[in-house]
Amino acid sequence: MKKLTLFLLLALSLCLPLARAAEQELLDRVVAVVNDEVITQAELDTFLRPIYEQYSKEYSGTELMKAMNEVRQKILSQMIEDKLVYQEAVQMGIEVKDEEAEKEFQMFKAKMEKPEELDQMLEREGLTMKALRERLKKQAMVRQLQDREIRSKVIVSPAEVEDFFKNNPEKFKTRERVRVKSLTIKKSEEARSKGLTDEKAKKRIELMAQKIRISRNFDQVVKDFSEDSHAKQEGLGEWIERGAMIESVDEVIFKTPVGGITGVVETPIGYHIFRVEAKEPEKVRTFEEVKEQIAGYLFQEKSNVRFRDWMEEIKKAAYISIK
Repeated sequence: MKKLTLFLLLALSLCLPLARAAEQELLDRVVAVVNDEVITQAELDTFLRPIYEQYSKEYSGTELMKAMNEVRQKILSQMIEDKLVYQEAVQMGIEVKDEEAEKEFQMFKAKMEKPEELDQMLEREGLTMKALRERLKKQAMVRQLQDREIRSKVIVSPAEVEDFFKNNPEKFKTRERVRVKSLTIKKSEEARSKGLTDEKAKKRIELMAQKIRISRNFDQVVKDFSEDSHAKQEGLGEWIERGAMIESVDEVIFKTPVGGITGVVETPIGYHIFRVEAKEPEKVRTFEEVKEQIAGYLFQEKSNVRFRDWMEEIKKAAYISIK
């Protein structure tokens, strides 16, 4: 499960499927009261549905019930905090101007790869354009509140950054790493699930190896035949640190020189040929290289602590009832 975000204002999932009569009952059922506002079961189910769909593939019976009960409590607690934060923003008179709200909407819209995806998403999630804009506006209000009450009051001094660097040298060591292009022929689903050799897939990649030896055009063979997620980038993957891959792959790619092409390597998912594109030795990053990163990390840590303290004070002054 993905880590729960601080604010769940933009969750756009559908509620759990329910019979019509039961659905009406749940719409009226209150699971929590936060000052003068309520949280309904239907609202809670909005966030539980995708988690239930995932958990039901991993658990069953009492284990599933236990796991869902635990996540239900966490999400309900998060929703209560979200209500309190938004209420505080309203009470403090924080407003989002029309042009700011429009900017929020345009930024959200820009994340869609195709224009029609927005309409499809609204239809799928049962939202109106007005409801989406309102949620985005609330998110902007909450962000302004955080800036005013949390971030503006957090200071990280240069001395703190230097001390962190001196006291945590292991955090700034980078392992030896390599970047490769890969040609992959996947095993059949049966072979992968049972851990078997796939002779057909093995024969295919051996033919690919012959093509590479003859044509010397590794990139074209990858583009035409590779079955992994990097095929569109002609097999180029991210940097790989020593020890990050399974032993059979790790050993081969780190002993192959830059520009070299490996033999066929078998893994549980299929058969692979790699070309080593670049290598970097183990090194220790300098203070100048990491000081901005450290400052950001310390700022976020301090912000989190301040938020928790601030939230506890808000809760003490609030009326909260969980049904």
